Amino acid sequence: MTDAQRLTDLLRARPGGAAWQEICTLLEACDERTLAAVTPLVLRWPAAQREMPDHWWAQWVRGDPRPCHLLAGTRNLGRLDRVETGTVATPVEEDWDEEPPAPAADRAAGRAADSAADCAPDCAPEGSPEGSPGIAPAVAAARQTSEVSAATALSPAPGAPLVPAAGVLPDALAMTDPLPAPPAAASFYQGASAVAAPPGLRWLALGARAAWQDRGGDIVRWETTRDAPLVWYLDGGECHDEAYDLQVSPDGRTVATSVHGVWRAWSAATGRPLWRLGPDRTGTGGTGPEEGSTSLDDLVRIAFSGDGRRVAFGTGSSDVVSVLDSRTGRILLALDREAEAFGPVALDRTGARLAHACPAGRVAIREVATGRLLATADTGLTALTALAMAPDGTAVFAVGGTVGGVPEAAGLLTRARPGARLLTLAAVPHRTGPDGTALLPAGPVIRPAPAPESIDAASPASAMTARAAWTPAGPHAFLAADFGSVLFDAEGRVLWADPAGAAGSFTPDGRALVVVQEEVTAWFLDGLRRPDGAPPAAGPPAPGTVLLGGLPCGLGRNDSAQPSGAGRTALNGLNGLNGPNAAAGRRPPEPPAGQPGPPPCSYWPVWPAAVTDEARRLVFSAKVDRFCGERRDVLCHWPDGEPGRTEPRITLLPGGPEAAADCALAFSPRGDAVARALSGAACQLLLHDPDTGECRWSWALPPGPAAGGPADLHLAFSGNGRRLVLASATGRVVLLDVRRGTPLHTLAEPAGPHHTALDTTGGLLAYGTAEQRVLVRATGTGQVLLDTAPARLRRITGLAFAPDARTLAVAGATRSQDAALWLLPLPPGRRPGGGAPAAGPAAEPRIAVHDFPMSDPSDGALVWSAAGPRVHFAGDRAAGVVWDAATGRVLADIPFGAQQGGVALSPDGATLVTVTQYGARRWPLP
Repeated sequence: MTDAQRLTDLLRARPGGAAWQEICTLLEACDERTLAAVTPLVLRWPAAQREMPDHWWAQWVRGDPRPCHLLAGTRNLGRLDRVETGTVATPVEEDWDEEPPAPAADRAAGRAADSAADCAPDCAPEGSPEGSPGIAPAVAAARQTSEVSAATALSPAPGAPLVPAAGVLPDALAMTDPLPAPPAAASFYQGASAVAAPPGLRWLALGARAAWQDRGGDIVRWETTRDAPLVWYLDGGECHDEAYDLQVSPDGRTVATSVHGVWRAWSAATGRPLWRLGPDRTGTGGTGPEEGSTSLDDLVRIAFSGDGRRVAFGTGSSDVVSVLDSRTGRILLALDREAEAFGPVALDRTGARLAHACPAGRVAIREVATGRLLATADTGLTALTALAMAPDGTAVFAVGGTVGGVPEAAGLLTRARPGARLLTLAAVPHRTGPDGTALLPAGPVIRPAPAPESIDAASPASAMTARAAWTPAGPHAFLAADFGSVLFDAEGRVLWADPAGAAGSFTPDGRALVVVQEEVTAWFLDGLRRPDGAPPAAGPPAPGTVLLGGLPCGLGRNDSAQPSGAGRTALNGLNGLNGPNAAAGRRPPEPPAGQPGPPPCSYWPVWPAAVTDEARRLVFSAKVDRFCGERRDVLCHWPDGEPGRTEPRITLLPGGPEAAADCALAFSPRGDAVARALSGAACQLLLHDPDTGECRWSWALPPGPAAGGPADLHLAFSGNGRRLVLASATGRVVLLDVRRGTPLHTLAEPAGPHHTALDTTGGLLAYGTAEQRVLVRATGTGQVLLDTAPARLRRITGLAFAPDARTLAVAGATRSQDAALWLLPLPPGRRPGGGAPAAGPAAEPRIAVHDFPMSDPSDGALVWSAAGPRVHFAGDRAAGVVWDAATGRVLADIPFGAQQGGVALSPDGATLVTVTQYGARRWPLP
């Protein structure tokens, strides 16, 4: 058998460690043609099974990569406890004969003497004195750094770069003093908050998470090829913060980060501080040079230019973006606050162009020399967390989170999915804005698939961990959250994914991604390529029917709209998933270049929602405008045809009082009216026509006897639809006539009513109290007919009368965190005119779901269907259930919990609809 035949047989066999070692030996002997022929077979092996051997690793870190090295998928560099002690599990052979670095104490004492040798002559800023006796170039540069105020720094002269005036920077002068010896070991007990990797991966810079409140995170350099003392950049005992962005210059000479609002740079080789800028100089809001906001409060993002000479800093909360000389810290550009600029940031190869984030998912490109705005673009992303610029400055890769545009996730997914968009800076712009600024053409929204669904790409964790790089193979993105990590390219191909969170960093040359969890692992991008263009396998079909996959374009500007243009095409594609194209997973076509695309159902979580029988009408509360924080109520009506097969008429209901927020939505039993309870400075009840959205009447709730401001409101229609009750947690209960909107009776409940129900005629009113008691009253007289505390009741989530008013159902949570239902009988003696309620044993719960914690204030729904009570329980663990009391079984498992999405049961209990940012879904119910 020839070597080629043996290699082919091994590659077609089951992957294994011994087989891979033999494959590596055979690959080394392959010529260029043979290697190209077997590459698809190699890449079909899981990347985790293709670990780079020790001798390949030794060649790689020495800058001697071979063609066969590109087929390795990964290299395990060691555990974090190895980082703490400066050791590696397997030193590579070529490093054994090298002399290790000097001990930490000797290095600290020699830093001042090494300063002049370590700083190249071209590091000095323009105009700085050269050859000053006894002063290193870095110190001479520091003496030229200005002490201008933050206000002056943020206001450069029009058309000219900001050049600091002469002055002395005390922080820089102290950098030549000998530093105390750092601790013998670093502390990564809580994990790593950031990592930076130079080309070649010979070493890594790692930032530790703060171990406790009075100690911050260490920042060290760890050799990946041998046991060696750590190089210390920052001792966590000197601060109370941790670094969330750590960057290494492309030449591997400089490490930069921000801790406590202080921008810092060190010599990567020795750990000698090069410069530092306090918040008083950067304009991030501090009053002194030593300490500003913590990284959690004002996240700072950093990016080097391709040649390493310039570095950009962008803050997340204080809206500061600056470009600095990476060797001296001299400010070259500082944008004023009118620019509405913040991080993330990116620079091109020479640092001549800067990209930064703007409000509402926009990106701006500027000329660094003058600060002139060259172009802007609307990415359409819900969250913008990372940027990468093409080396020639003609394109930007924007990474973040996106909602909508994924029909299979309608009514199921509530988190922003990882997404990206490629923006191109053309020589002749295809469009310009009102101010004449060029608008960047935007490619289609890139949605990597299959990505872990547990990733929330709009979470704070993703903002800290997201990274983007322009590699030789094009743009790539890494994004992680608390429960998932993903690496993908500009084609949306997932190259690596993990169900756990991680810190990650691309090497400046774009050859590898370093991921830090409990293990420190390098993933080689060439080895993660897909062998062919086969699409990922489709997941299992989702339950039910997609009713809605997005909103029409311009709905926020036109309160009533039929899908038209791109919006109509998108909805056609979404609804097509329920027909012949369901198996193919047809997606809506992308909008024209430069357009953000049809909007999702909401940019924030949808809650609450209500639906009529047979899902003919649907209403839900949503954020429909990215540029405005106001929520609006969206009314959908299917006048013709079956919901999910035809397009709905979509109307925005009028806004309520200033700062009002939805507390409850409800349809009348016949679906001929929709009621809205708005809570704010003034609580208000509005009744609308369900076809046109026209407001029929409104009622302002008078203040109640209980103290407090805006309160939870609860709505309930009578079974015949003639009466409507509005209850406020401030202690007021009002019964109104639905046709005229006039109050019929008003009750006061100092304990604050929680959840309400009316019987068929509106003659009986039930509500719960803050003490978890259940009361039933006659609406005409206010007489208390029942006052009881159901056994083991901890929290009420819903109430409903039986059609004959002889039983009251109570849904809620027990003291042992079980979801349960209580049935309270109402015998004739407890109906109106029957006298005072008689004492009786407390009703025992019927357990629906064991170990199902529910939040406070509670969320859920209870209706009495033809077969009996049906309950929606909304849990705390990102899960909900719909349970049927007649059969005692769960009818639907909802993949989100309390107030994460809208869940609506129709009045007859036969229709279940869920609404999320991605759309609305009707679930099959028996």
